[in-house]
Amino acid sequence: MTDRDQRAGMRERTRRTSRRSWRPTLGVPTFTLLVAAFIVAFDNVEFWHHLSEAAHVTQLSNLSFGVAVAVFLVAALSALMSLFAWRYLYKPFVVVLLLVASLVGYFMVTYGIVVDDTMLANTMETDQAEAAGLFSTALVWHLLLTGVLPVIAVGWVRLVHRPFWRALLVRSVFVVAMLAVAVAAIGVHYKDFSLVLRQNRDLRMFINPTYAIYSASQFLTQSAEAKNIPLQTIGEDASRTATPASRGKRKVMIVVVGETTRAANWGLDGYERDTTPELAQRDVLNFSDAHSCGTSTSVSVPCMFSAVGRDDYDEYDARHSENLLDVARRAGIDVRWEDNQAGGCKGVCERVPTENMRSHRIDGVCDADRCLDGVFLQGLAERIDKTQGDVLLVMHTMGSHGPAYYRRYPKQFAVYTPECRSNRPQDCSREQLVNSYDNTVRYVDHIVASLIDVLKSADDSADTALIYLSDHGESLGEKGLYLHGFPYMVAPEGQTHIPMIAWLSPGFIDDSRLDDACLKKTGDERVSQDNLFATVLGLMDVKTSVYDPDTDIFAGCRRAASAQKPAG
Repeated sequence: MTDRDQRAGMRERTRRTSRRSWRPTLGVPTFTLLVAAFIVAFDNVEFWHHLSEAAHVTQLSNLSFGVAVAVFLVAALSALMSLFAWRYLYKPFVVVLLLVASLVGYFMVTYGIVVDDTMLANTMETDQAEAAGLFSTALVWHLLLTGVLPVIAVGWVRLVHRPFWRALLVRSVFVVAMLAVAVAAIGVHYKDFSLVLRQNRDLRMFINPTYAIYSASQFLTQSAEAKNIPLQTIGEDASRTATPASRGKRKVMIVVVGETTRAANWGLDGYERDTTPELAQRDVLNFSDAHSCGTSTSVSVPCMFSAVGRDDYDEYDARHSENLLDVARRAGIDVRWEDNQAGGCKGVCERVPTENMRSHRIDGVCDADRCLDGVFLQGLAERIDKTQGDVLLVMHTMGSHGPAYYRRYPKQFAVYTPECRSNRPQDCSREQLVNSYDNTVRYVDHIVASLIDVLKSADDSADTALIYLSDHGESLGEKGLYLHGFPYMVAPEGQTHIPMIAWLSPGFIDDSRLDDACLKKTGDERVSQDNLFATVLGLMDVKTSVYDPDTDIFAGCRRAASAQKPAG
């Protein structure tokens, strides 16, 4: 080799060394600790907020407990991460972990939600248009600062890779050390840990990203297991105590499944604003003490149509069991489902005729990716006229679906101004947010009242009835919470106290042998979505062993229900 070649080789080695010198070199344990500390500090803002409320860790007297919690979280997360610390696997794993933690952290901070298996089920059933409603520039900036930039840093760092057996030894020692540190952190403040966690069991749900990952594993496991569950039939003995032939008229009932409307803003429930002026003129039965089965559509909708109450309800079992619609159809009732929701019927309508109302594309009611709930009114009388016999029609509405509340009503229903015209509720003032939400309630009032008017017009040919109930409520910034989906056991009342009404035509009341004076008293009773199953069966004259009169709201008002016999 010539001197010239040697000099060139030295220059090349120098350049390579210089390039490497710009990249920091870290051992796997140090790298793991830094990533864990970053996630605990920057992606767990909501957890620290809730811990501060529960234990006042920002106060000097409790600061050491806050430090102990931080040490515990960093040590525990480091130990978990080390299980994946293998060459060619670790950096991709950390990249995914950082991006997941960033995304989960954004939605937790922005909307105060908990990312559990129920929330993941809702996410999986959300279409592109609905998901776009959650997109914002704030989300992009958050992902950039707490997700993309850390990922770039991860790619920049050089990790020291040791031979397999030595790496295994080092990581084993590191895991044991981290577990020891975690235990020590708890031991130093055992009384504080015990007291705070016992009184605030929901704190674990805010630890990011471990709880979200745990929930994802639960969701996937349960979904896989549910595929092997055969369909369970119920109400195989269903028959009717009266038919159109025996009554002289058929019965037509509409069940309106509302979306995200809460009782606190429902005018008929005593809200300071008259958000239900049209229903107030329709002689409806208003149930002021009504409650949901869940705090999300994926739980509440299957639950309200299930034969079991909330206490015994299992959402995965419900997906493989018949429900109210199946029993009504087996009894000879024409059952139909109309949907204006992106997420659909959550499996409830799988065995009955279903119509996607978004496909109608009616001018002034629908645009490229959505329809207002006015779509249900278009041609409703004609749709009813085309049916024969007793009819049960379920309408699944958009209602007060957030976070872009301003998109749920037409301009003429912007009664309360100024509005919040953003999909980030926290960007608006409290007044703007409530104004937009109350406008959605005014539109719900109009839609339901208009449906009643259509049913009234069919009085000559049918006895008609309508039940409206929202699937769950909503949080509008109270205690920093927005939207819904909070775990039921710790959910605020705003997410579980719902509006519910019933309207029965005079002919329907007579043919159902109901006492009118008794009906008016039912509005004062505590009711829930658990009552829908038996109440609808009772009103539609269905007799079956799965009918429970104790959960039928109107059972006590039937003058001769016990004497009825199946129609021959």
